[in-house]
Amino acid sequence: MKELSQVLLVDDEPMILESLSNLLEFDYKVHVATDGYIALELLRKHPIKVIMSDQRMPKMFGHELLREAKKISPNTIRVLLTGYSDLESIMQSVNAGEIFRYINKPWNPDNIMNVFKLGVQLHDKLVGLTAQHKAMQAAAPAAVSVAPSPQRNIHIEVEEKNGNVLFVGYKSAEVTEFVRQLERRYEVTSVASIDEAFKEVAKRPVSVIVSDVRFDEIDGVEFLNTIKTEYPHVVTVILTEVMDASLAIRSINELNVFKYLVKPVQKQEFEQVINDATTKSSTYKNAPQTNLHLSSQQLSPSSRAAEDSALRLKLRAAQAALLKGKS
Repeated sequence: MKELSQVLLVDDEPMILESLSNLLEFDYKVHVATDGYIALELLRKHPIKVIMSDQRMPKMFGHELLREAKKISPNTIRVLLTGYSDLESIMQSVNAGEIFRYINKPWNPDNIMNVFKLGVQLHDKLVGLTAQHKAMQAAAPAAVSVAPSPQRNIHIEVEEKNGNVLFVGYKSAEVTEFVRQLERRYEVTSVASIDEAFKEVAKRPVSVIVSDVRFDEIDGVEFLNTIKTEYPHVVTVILTEVMDASLAIRSINELNVFKYLVKPVQKQEFEQVINDATTKSSTYKNAPQTNLHLSSQQLSPSSRAAEDSALRLKLRAAQAALLKGKS
């Protein structure tokens, strides 16, 4: 008999824990906790593959718990159970980068089952890849330690600092300020429309896209997801005036957005976000297995943007035009 995967549910309301446990207990070994501190102890004792926490709990908020859970068990997939009314908490948890999926209250049982199934698959894939990497390192002959030349050090430092940043959907005066702030460390380009953005990503390797989510007759989250589906290493940052819980939740569930920033944003904070985002993009290029958005698309093809969507066709047209111009 196959051993059941272990999952952890955290909520301060016993009736909710009972309801969720009844839903999952036939497919998983379910652990429950009524607060964050108990949950962290269980996480230390058991090989938990998926943890789902309510947001509003005494002693420790859900997003705080999931942030600590990542430190204890990095491969555990983290899910937050929340309501649209928890806008501030949603924004905090998006920008903390600790959440794989949001599940809204009242929840849909099928949605919960699908998220847990995908979460377990992702966990197992991450663990397998980690073990494979360690085995390859152990089998490889020890590298001879050679002191790098000053020139090589300089090259590495420049490579770490460089990144291509694309701004989409902002006024020229605003972008001018962004360019002035970032151009010493990054190659920065700005376009006004989605069509221009598709041409730009087809033309050159973009590391980070900073985009609004408000476009005439175009869904901003769908636009960004179209690009990420085609170019998984691109890291997305939403910078907008719109503080909207539904958009924030969609940006995680559909896009695994890196940050959701609401204007105005402090210059130092913004530059740090771009620095972290370019580093993340480099990580995705060198270690694609760390990209949960990519892995979830591979494991669940239905989550990919529709091949015949209008936005996908526009992106493919931009790619085709570029290839034609080179031929």
